[in-house]
Amino acid sequence: MDALMLGLVPGLVSVSAGLAAAAWLMRPLGRVRLIGEPLPATTFVLDEGAILDATEPAREILDRLGQDGRSADRLVQWLSDRFPELPRALSFLAERGDRTLAARDGIGRLSLRLDGDRIRLTLSEDPHLRVELDRACHEAAQQELDSLRRMGDSMPHAIWRQDETGRINWVNNAYLEQLRTVTRAEPTWPPAPLFLDLDLAAGETRRVQLDQNWFDCTAVQMEGGLMVSAVPADALVAAETSLATFKSTMSHTFAHLTVGLAIFDRHRRLTIFNPALTDLTRLPIDMLIARPTVESFLDALRSRQMIPEPRDYASWRDKVMDVERTAQNGTYCELWHLPGSHTYRITGRPQPDGAFALLMEDISAEIGLTRRFRSEIETGRATLDALPDAVAVFDTAGTLTLTNGAYDLLWGVETADSVSQLSLRDALESWRSRCEPDPIWADMATRLGSNGVNPDGLDLRLDDGRRISLCATTLRTGALLVRFRAQEAKVSALMPTRAHQLIETRLKA
Repeated sequence: MDALMLGLVPGLVSVSAGLAAAAWLMRPLGRVRLIGEPLPATTFVLDEGAILDATEPAREILDRLGQDGRSADRLVQWLSDRFPELPRALSFLAERGDRTLAARDGIGRLSLRLDGDRIRLTLSEDPHLRVELDRACHEAAQQELDSLRRMGDSMPHAIWRQDETGRINWVNNAYLEQLRTVTRAEPTWPPAPLFLDLDLAAGETRRVQLDQNWFDCTAVQMEGGLMVSAVPADALVAAETSLATFKSTMSHTFAHLTVGLAIFDRHRRLTIFNPALTDLTRLPIDMLIARPTVESFLDALRSRQMIPEPRDYASWRDKVMDVERTAQNGTYCELWHLPGSHTYRITGRPQPDGAFALLMEDISAEIGLTRRFRSEIETGRATLDALPDAVAVFDTAGTLTLTNGAYDLLWGVETADSVSQLSLRDALESWRSRCEPDPIWADMATRLGSNGVNPDGLDLRLDDGRRISLCATTLRTGALLVRFRAQEAKVSALMPTRAHQLIETRLKA
């Protein structure tokens, strides 16, 4: 007998938990009987770790325990949920003899009796506390229980229930299949935990790895413990890894750009930036890493005088933030003229999912070069306008590209806005129409094209009797320079007031 108990008790005590659904059903089985039916005893006979025999009500309970229902360990653990003292009572049964245990609810009774080398367990209840149930209600409850059991087993991801101590007392088929895959063995009851050291609180979700697979485990509070589900997260992890790799690649790429880049997500928080942004804005790196909002970003720039001070800063900031609306007819673009002769070009481009990118480029050198070129051009034009001779320049294609004020005065035209529309042939016709008839005009185009003009000039007479000389020179670029010089007086002296007005107009342009 001692050998029997030593072999049986360790297996009984090592069981962690029974099925939650079956444990839930245990209470009505022990307390409810059908109206008009006798109440047979619910008795189990155990022998060497196996259930040797059982009465009809006991077999019904075993059937509900599932595939491992014929295991004594399974049965004892299931009974232990209602009779916590059962494992200890079995270990001392040979020494102390038969005894009866009371259930947690105070209604049920479990009788333990030695019958030779066997142990007989008999369930009974206080007859005054029984609930009588007709057959229709019993069948309805049975159908609902079967439906819930099938529903749990049909779930594609692992689900299990554990008590307050963390012991598993119910699992679904997906859990068992996952356990078979991990252990490469047929699971026994109680099943081993899939995730070691998984300490979840109610309402908490945690991502854990099992072998090479990832799962999102979520715990839900239930009576007497937690219901935990493990949803496969491999696809989500792969997507997040791919996104992180993409961001890393983009960050390395953007790190070599001289243009400052700031990408804000749809919640208007900074998500990506490059080192050039810190160089251009002088913002501390820890602030950018903290993912500031657009408002905080602009306010920090303003505090460092890195944005032009507008008259109405609030409305200007709203304009910058509302990039989607601004970008409906194009992208947002603005020049910031900062102290110290710095000029930044700020460009905003909308991105998918409501995000947008802010590009910051230092164009101070470009602006300075443009201003220098413009100054040189204006100086050259002012110099031409100050010359007494009328000057016209034609490019290699024969298009008028440059004139001065004296030219417009001499020929009575305004070429400031139409130089690109006049050809050498058109100019010759205009000159010829303002001069007296002369055979020289017949081959004037050929002469000018071959540089066959007398270096001292060709004498021409205007229709008002004034005499002028035409001189032509081919420049190093291939352009043709034509000068008209008055023989009696300077051309600019013919109408000094008008000449000065044209010169001033050109200088202002």
